[in-house]
Amino acid sequence: MKEKDVYMNMKDLKILFLAKFAPKNGTNYPLSTEENDGIYAQYHFDIYKILKSIFPNTVCANSPDILINQPKKFDYVFSLLNRAPYKNSEIFISALLEYQKTPYLGTTPNIRALAEDKHLAKIVASYSGLHTPNWITVDANGTIPSCEPFDGPYFIKPRFGASSAFIDENSIAYDWQHAKIQIQILQRNNLDVIIEEFVNGTYYSLPVYFSEDTPIFLPAVKEESNLKGNVVTYRQKRKLDQGLNRVVNKNDDLTFKLNELSSKFFQMISPLDYTRIDYIVTKNAIEFIEFNICCNLGKQSSFCVSANSVGLTQYDLVKQILINSLKRQKVII
Repeated sequence: MKEKDVYMNMKDLKILFLAKFAPKNGTNYPLSTEENDGIYAQYHFDIYKILKSIFPNTVCANSPDILINQPKKFDYVFSLLNRAPYKNSEIFISALLEYQKTPYLGTTPNIRALAEDKHLAKIVASYSGLHTPNWITVDANGTIPSCEPFDGPYFIKPRFGASSAFIDENSIAYDWQHAKIQIQILQRNNLDVIIEEFVNGTYYSLPVYFSEDTPIFLPAVKEESNLKGNVVTYRQKRKLDQGLNRVVNKNDDLTFKLNELSSKFFQMISPLDYTRIDYIVTKNAIEFIEFNICCNLGKQSSFCVSANSVGLTQYDLVKQILINSLKRQKVII
């Protein structure tokens, strides 16, 4: 689409919905999934129905091949396609669309890459004035330090990735000997590793969407897990296991502090359509953990739980994010 082409009527737009479980075109039911995928087929179907109601010319696909084989066919791409079976796949879609000059949901490839790398995200957060737990990284084929890099306990997780993959109660190690064992487990799965100082506090997710580069803060959501150390797992997030409870924060003082810290961070990363920043809060500190691009907008996600608390439905939320994204990229005025 040429930059001068501006659509006054959103119904004219040709939208591509990219997602692993994007329904087959012409069908009106979610795809079936494997057990480990949990609620994601229904989530992707719900998003498709919202897009179709706003943009009748919405087309579905579950592979980026359509963008390669039919370049510049679409006016806008709404992609939830993550975790493809090749390294750094999360950056591929945005980089391809930048090359094709096709507007899309999310952020630019460099900001997406920053979000995917927990090590780099913590460096930027620290530079922005946010506090973050001590950490080191070990490559998938790297040498594990023989001595502890800082005092424990430790939290061991993949350096790249999302959805709490490879995280469980064993991710907490109370001494360096056990930390090394957990690092080796991740390395055997060909994963780069980040080792953080474990912070025993309350986990909060802060959902944010943007209007003309201005952050619109939704209430933070407290993530309460029944597992040791308040660990939240992949299976809990996909509703395959019980024990995860999400509670909207109503503490005005904490709201102010989280929003203020996040505003500092946003000065370093733009543009954004929507994101979620995760913090751990203790009596004495607020610790930045990571931020997420293309985070879950499903009805049971922290984003929607928060939006619902201020009167926004999933439809309202997705439509607002979309309209702001389309305006930011001058697809509509």
